[in-house]
Amino acid sequence: MLAQQQRLLQEKLQVLERLQSGLAWSLERLPELDSDAIYNPAVSERVAAIVDRFCKLQDQMAGTLAHAHSMLGEKRRSFHDVVAWTVTERILRDENTWLELRSLRNRLTHDYDLANDELPELIALIRKGATTLAAAATSLKRLCVQRGLLLST
Repeated sequence: MLAQQQRLLQEKLQVLERLQSGLAWSLERLPELDSDAIYNPAVSERVAAIVDRFCKLQDQMAGTLAHAHSMLGEKRRSFHDVVAWTVTERILRDENTWLELRSLRNRLTHDYDLANDELPELIALIRKGATTLAAAATSLKRLCVQRGLLLST
């Protein structure tokens, strides 16, 4: 049973890495955002990919954190318990960091028809969020190795 949970955790961490890589690739290739950027099909397509990858990355991080949390035998009444644990373990700086990441994800998911003047701000928030998620994933993986949650390779 433990080996199965360890394999699942390893797979979740690998998915995080793939999503991070894909998001970084899309962000690197985003054309300059000028006043008509939203009307440019290449920009719209790239923004759609960035939004999708960021939302998936944030969702995958939530699932991976919850899985690691439960593998350690931690009690969870709500996801708030998982977030508090991430702060205690220094995976995230503070609980507001997670709330901001989730809020951005929700904004991107529900406000898909983005106004052109919002794009630069949103892309900057996504870049910042992606950096935060990448650092959290690195910290989580390090913790998982330290606590013996991953299979030996």
